[in-house]
Amino acid sequence: MAPMSLADLMRISVAIPILLVFSFLVAAQALERLFAYWVRLRLPTALWERVRGRLEEGDKIAALALARQDRGLVGAALAALLARGTADPEVLVETFQVHRQRLAMALNRRVGLFGTASFVSPLIGLMGTVLGIMRAFHDLAAAGAGGPAVVAAGISEALVCTAFGIGLAVCSALLYNYFTLESRHRLNTADLWVLELAELLETPRA
Repeated sequence: MAPMSLADLMRISVAIPILLVFSFLVAAQALERLFAYWVRLRLPTALWERVRGRLEEGDKIAALALARQDRGLVGAALAALLARGTADPEVLVETFQVHRQRLAMALNRRVGLFGTASFVSPLIGLMGTVLGIMRAFHDLAAAGAGGPAVVAAGISEALVCTAFGIGLAVCSALLYNYFTLESRHRLNTADLWVLELAELLETPRA
């Protein structure tokens, strides 16, 4: 007997089409988040080094002009802080909170999908496993005789659903942890830059 194809499994299984939809959603969201993190929302480290260099030289006007050249959220935050014209750390940190919330929302946008998929996928796979075993027993009872060919469809459905659900859950959990940790790292880095900015503004330059 020829092995069952994916089309055959999708025709007899309820769980596999659901898992396929989840897998497409997870893959699409992962690509979107990777593009966002490393293109649209990347930390402007080179810009910060240049801004810090200007502040160490005491040239706040040049530092502000550099910050305004950046179109990202962090660049806009640095420009807003430099435009405040104050060196009070509390004022600067308070001003930064609005920009920090915008950055956090942009970084964490739809990341919860990975957490949901990592939790739900094994349950859907388990449902497919149970339905596959039930199908195998039903086919066995209907045939009235044993044999691999009788229970092949149900066993195939059960095994594929189990493997699919676990695999999707593992991938989703890894993606969730990666983007969560990366978001936390970027927010902490931005917080550190603001504190360094306040210290540079507060320290008189010759």
